[in-house]
Amino acid sequence: MSSRESVITVDGPAGAGKSTASRELARRLGYRLLDTGAMYRAVALSVARAGLPPEDSAALRAHLARLRLESDGVRVWIDGEEVTSRIRTPEVSELTSRLTTLRPVRDAVTPLQRRLAAPGGVVLEGRDTGTVVCPDADIKFYVDAALDARARRRHAELGERGVATSLDAVRKEIERRDEQDMGRQLAPLRKPVDAIVLDTTDLEVDQVVERMLEAVERRRCSTRS
Repeated sequence: MSSRESVITVDGPAGAGKSTASRELARRLGYRLLDTGAMYRAVALSVARAGLPPEDSAALRAHLARLRLESDGVRVWIDGEEVTSRIRTPEVSELTSRLTTLRPVRDAVTPLQRRLAAPGGVVLEGRDTGTVVCPDADIKFYVDAALDARARRRHAELGERGVATSLDAVRKEIERRDEQDMGRQLAPLRKPVDAIVLDTTDLEVDQVVERMLEAVERRRCSTRS
């Protein structure tokens, strides 16, 4: 049996709590965390700075060909500049959702994600990690929650970052994002057929992580037997 540590994917819609749970799961396991969405957000920021529209064009392809995107799994750099703290705005979120429907953008980012995941011992968090990026992952989770709970969580998260917006605006933005993410033709958000589904509506983060750890331990026991 291979001694490589597991590749774990955590997918789900905005506000379901997957980011916090993934971060804590990785910490508890001693694994690396790979925030796949941060990479797309960094690309979106670079496109916004370049003044390019979010559409497949020769200009966008040329921009992507020149762009130097780097990541350690959580922090991201574009052309040598760390932009981790600049990519969590509603504007970047909206642009990211539109850009991730474009194949040139996917083709620029997915290979980097796969290279970072290949050694194992990693938790990938995003929207297509278990279906597209690592379809052969050892353990897959799909984290979901009721819309109102997701909106409250995202509103609180934005408030902690100093982003002023109303709860209703956040709810509408999440609904719009869900429609875009689930309806796009390229790598849509969907539950992997072999994923463990966790409804976090009425769960605290520690409860979610404990259930994830139990699933990981069951997997380890089954592979040792």
